[in-house]
Amino acid sequence: MKRWILLLFFSILLAGLPLSGQAFPLAAKTRAELYPHILKSDAFELNVRNIKALAIQGRYLWMGTSKGVIRYDTTTENEYTVFDNQNALLSNGIFEIAFGPRGRPWIGTYAGGLSLFDGGDWIHINTPHGLNDAFVYDVEFAGDETWIATWSGVNRVRGDLLSRDSWEAFTVKNTQGGLIDNWVYAIEIGSDGRIWFGTESGVSMRDGDQWSHWDRSRGLSAPRDLVEADNRGIMDAFQGTHHAGHGQELPNIGSQGYRPNYVVSMILDRQNKLWIGTWGGGLTVLDTRTLKLRNFSVRDGLPGNYILALEEGPLGNLWIGTNAGLSQFDGERFLNYSRINGLSSQFVFSLRFGPDGSLWVGGHNTLDRFKIDPQKATLHGQ
Repeated sequence: MKRWILLLFFSILLAGLPLSGQAFPLAAKTRAELYPHILKSDAFELNVRNIKALAIQGRYLWMGTSKGVIRYDTTTENEYTVFDNQNALLSNGIFEIAFGPRGRPWIGTYAGGLSLFDGGDWIHINTPHGLNDAFVYDVEFAGDETWIATWSGVNRVRGDLLSRDSWEAFTVKNTQGGLIDNWVYAIEIGSDGRIWFGTESGVSMRDGDQWSHWDRSRGLSAPRDLVEADNRGIMDAFQGTHHAGHGQELPNIGSQGYRPNYVVSMILDRQNKLWIGTWGGGLTVLDTRTLKLRNFSVRDGLPGNYILALEEGPLGNLWIGTNAGLSQFDGERFLNYSRINGLSSQFVFSLRFGPDGSLWVGGHNTLDRFKIDPQKATLHGQ
């Protein structure tokens, strides 16, 4: 096995971060606050590129990278297993890791379709089975249904995965434009049965047989004039020393620094607010009850306008991975962390909370672990 943990270090925690366990209202005016201290953390330097997906299963942390999947036993210092195209997968580019109803990991890959692991054998699902496309970006489960986001629309699977009759496709064409774009990157399923799709052209929502959608013309993303100055030079970082050769990590970015309809990340929180991360257009929240939208950009307190990852904390606050570090939002304040605080990478591509209170942060070549004390509701170290 490759030796992937090259560095483990500890910094110093000088102060804590208060969190709230209540549903947070949105203040009329929000603000930024820079976290003033150095965090105590564990940092792992990986000989891979972007850590695009993180998932927790018991004591195991699963990491989706551009060189396959790493399953790390978090109770040890360096016990891990690598799954890649040499021993398990059909592609090393990983965009999604999700756990199905029976606890099996579902791996969404770049050009290798969908792979499932039953603990002993791998099952590979691809276009001959009914999968719309070999590029898989998200997998969500609702009852006996599995929804899969691909570059050629969405699949719904009911029944035997290996039976072609179990597969149904939803595309721009067969939904008469209800699905706004076939390039689908994120799916969120509400408790009310409505399903939300984040695409390259905005957000679509399916409610039974009815469809709705939102794009910049309907309020998605901050206007160009509010973000243009703050976005200047960011594409050089993505496509230069940081992102050279990493085109498959964030597809279709081209040379455009402002793509307000391009949904990079999305999460439906426990209060039924849909948070939508865009490519250069900041963060949008859609109230799924009133269907009203509100945008946030650097001017409102975000550290960056490229929203690469979203995660709801165990106490209700929103955690945001951007091109300029990590932020935690409580409805009024964006508390922002950067390399000055000990964050290893300014690019935060994935976030995941563990059952022990750990916050895992996937970046460029690095993985950080922070801990949240549920009694004191503060970030702390070991």
